[in-house]
Amino acid sequence: MRNEQGELPQHIRQFVSEAEKLLPKLEEKRDAAVVPLLFSTRRLISKPSVDELYDALSSIGEQPKVDVILFSYGGDPDQAYIIGSMLQDFTKERLTVIVPRLAKSAATLIACAGDEVGMGPASELGPVDLTIEIEGKYISVMSITELVEMIKRGSFGDLGTKVLEKVPILELGYYSRLSRHTPKLLEKLLSRRMFKDEPLRAKAIAEELCQAYESHSAAIVLTDVKDKLKLANISPDAWSLIWKLHRLWINTIIDYEDRLPDNARLEEVNIKVGKGVVFCTKLIEEK
Repeated sequence: MRNEQGELPQHIRQFVSEAEKLLPKLEEKRDAAVVPLLFSTRRLISKPSVDELYDALSSIGEQPKVDVILFSYGGDPDQAYIIGSMLQDFTKERLTVIVPRLAKSAATLIACAGDEVGMGPASELGPVDLTIEIEGKYISVMSITELVEMIKRGSFGDLGTKVLEKVPILELGYYSRLSRHTPKLLEKLLSRRMFKDEPLRAKAIAEELCQAYESHSAAIVLTDVKDKLKLANISPDAWSLIWKLHRLWINTIIDYEDRLPDNARLEEVNIKVGKGVVFCTKLIEEK
């Protein structure tokens, strides 16, 4: 894990320095170990994410109460499942996953690993349907399956043949099985904590979050889940600190990466911040 301040760009050093001043204050307000788990827009949940988080959690050991501050656009659902399971294993009593702004796609799996989810008016979860990459773009498997059915019905005429050339047809059966696999991952996480005494409810909510939305980018906001998920009671003072941490993340790390050109040469950077980890990138300077 990288945390050599002298080697990091100024904007990353600023984030780390200011975040580590905020986190002890938030821990005092929440009476919990606070674990930042932040992924920049150019980093996805992946196998290395599991390794880095395990190192961070191992260094603090099992905790009575854990607050995870989560920001991510998603990634590999299986690795998100492992992260969720790991957080459950390291928390004895109360695991709260707090989403100040975004926990989309596979990150929603992590959010549902908690005993409760912390959300505010700007918080956003997302459908957990599987996506695949086609020509540099991530497309929902459900959308691909529906497209194939439309082509079979002749909805596109001769154009359908050209469309199919861009779709990995031989892999569709595999992706279809994976799309059934993802709700089972979510159901298991919900059954272990949030709905440990309500298995049918865990199954129903898992299926809804994975299959009920027309768009992979659909926003699932606080009012959508207030009667479905168990929500944390977070004081205004604590939420103010959480939002300050989020704005610091946006104004330093996210704004920097958003200004970089698409073809920029980047190096992945994993940084231990407080009791957690942040995943971002830095520009590789030409020599």
